[in-house]
Amino acid sequence: MIDMKSLTSAGTFTRTHGIHGELNAILSVDADYFDVDPCFVCDTDGILVPYFVESLRTKGAKGVLIKPEDVKSETQAKPFVGKTIYIDKESYARFEAALAGDEDFGEAEGFYADDLAGYAVYDTEGRLIGEITGIETSTANMLFILRTPEDKTLYIPVAEEFIAGIDNDDNRLTVDLPDGLIDLVAG
Repeated sequence: MIDMKSLTSAGTFTRTHGIHGELNAILSVDADYFDVDPCFVCDTDGILVPYFVESLRTKGAKGVLIKPEDVKSETQAKPFVGKTIYIDKESYARFEAALAGDEDFGEAEGFYADDLAGYAVYDTEGRLIGEITGIETSTANMLFILRTPEDKTLYIPVAEEFIAGIDNDDNRLTVDLPDGLIDLVAG
């Protein structure tokens, strides 16, 4: 089942175009993304349904013509008019990172470590570890600086292998740390 939290808005279908199932759309994302991931999601009768792009071509400065797979007529295209086009949030973040040539932390998630300052950090069992107050960059390995509920400072490595999930809506980072790492508390 598709979860709305995993999606981001990519634009809106404005009207049908022609008789073969094409739709005019205004995109808020780079249209080249659909060359990488030709899937979009629309709310169809309250259900998030994935569709694949059969073809896409630009029309004007911001417009595109999108033909969803298996949509063969204007009649089949009409239900899309006025609907928001959603795409996978993480997939688009990877696409943007690749465009920018980013090699830093979080290329797969679309983040730099600094972007996570203020996030609450939880373990995989849902226990609060602390809040990210900053990033330590003076060591060989970059570290998150956390303030624990006990008002102590904790350092944990900024490493994708320890990150189990990032929830941007709730400013929450879930980590899966090696046993004993949390016991290394300073200050």
